[in-house]
Parts: sequence; structure tokens; C-alpha cells
Amino acid sequence: MHQRHLNHPARQRQPRSDRRRNLAVVMVASTVLLLFLGLAAVAHTAGDGTAVDHAVLGWMVHHRGRWSTTLAIAVTNAGSPVAMTLLAVLAAVLLWRRYSSVVPGLVVVATLAAATGVSTMTKAVVGAHRPPRSVQLLLEVDPTFPSGHVTGTAALVGIVAVVLGRGASSTARCVLAACVLVATVGVALTRLYLGVHWLTDVIGGSLLGGLAVLSGSVALAALAPARVRPALQPCESPVPPASRMA
Repeated sequence: MHQRHLNHPARQRQPRSDRRRNLAVVMVASTVLLLFLGLAAVAHTAGDGTAVDHAVLGWMVHHRGRWSTTLAIAVTNAGSPVAMTLLAVLAAVLLWRRYSSVVPGLVVVATLAAATGVSTMTKAVVGAHRPPRSVQLLLEVDPTFPSGHVTGTAALVGIVAVVLGRGASSTARCVLAACVLVATVGVALTRLYLGVHWLTDVIGGSLLGGLAVLSGSVALAALAPARVRPALQPCESPVPPASRMA
């Protein structure tokens, strides 16, 4: 009976599925990291934007309008580092109340902090220049790659979606993923529209934010596996039939 208990298929499948998931995370993270480093090299070499960057910036400047400018400023302020920090603290408190554990909230705050720190260091290393001041609707003078607004938005909204999505239905996860996409793309478009970033910068910010979310999800799985994982289905039982009979 004891041997059957150890070799129960449900217990064998779990480590195998964990290994597959971990391998997938490593592969995706490696791909995203390579893309980010490649864009960083492009931004460093170009210095003040590539030909594609200038074409996108020119299109954005040509299509500016009064109402769209007001909306862009409002959205970009909502995605600022200060706003993201305040939202991260608020999210941490709400998640603590929801899960009766500080771990999810700490992972959220740590994910944003790590993404912001790496973004700041990368800006200094790459040293790429902002678009000309003549096209900036909001003056920005620090190095441009990657976009800190986009990095922070992708990291914060993404890791909150990961926390809420664990144990949720497929439909709920799709809704959460859509929210992450809309928030990230929305902030990215405002940075381009306002003339404070190149296309390369916002793509780089999205990639860096994605890397932070992947890292945060791994930390969450390791630190709080029981808190946010879905409960067993009614037809499932953690005890095999043979053990119950014994």
C-alpha cells in the first residue's frame, strides 16, 4: 500500500509539470532578455534614434490635436514612476487583505522596484539621447532608453495580473492579460505622442517590464505556492484510494 501511495500518478505528474513550466519560463525569459539587449545595443549605436524611430516620431507630431494632447498628458502622468509607486503600495495592501499574506504584496513591490532600478541603470549605460526638445510637449532631459514609464507600467500591472490570475478561470486570465496589454500600449503611445521617447525606447521598456514580471512570477511561486494556487476540484482528492482503504 505504501508503495502505491508513493507511485500515485497524480504525485508523479506534478513535478513533471513543474519542470516543464520552469523550462518554458527560462526559454521565454532568455528570448526576451536577448531582444532587450539587442535593442539596447541599437539604441546605443544610433545615439539619437534610428530611421524608424524618426519616422514614427514624425507621424506622431503630424497627428497631434488639442483633445488628444490633453488625454496623452493625463495617461502619461498616470503611468509615471511616482504614480506607479503609489499604486504598488496600494496594491500590496489590497492583496494582503485578499490573501491574508504579505508575500503577494511584497512580490509586487519588489518587482516594480527591480524593474525601475534596472531601467535607471540601463539608461546610464546606454546613454541614448531623447528626441529634440523642439518636438517635446513635456520636457525630458535624462537618457532615453528604455522608457521608465512603460517599464513601470508593464511591471506593475503585469505582476498584479499574475497574482490575481493564479487559480482563476481561463476567461479571467484573458481579461487580465488584455488589461496589461491595454495599459502598457496606452502609456507607450503617449510617450511617443508627447515626443519624449523613441519607438525603440518604449519597446525596450515593454521587454524589461516583461522580464520583471517573469522574475516576479517565479518568486511568487516559490514563496507563496499554497496561498494563491487554485484549490482542488471536487472530483480530485489528495489521498489515493488505496491509502484511504488502508
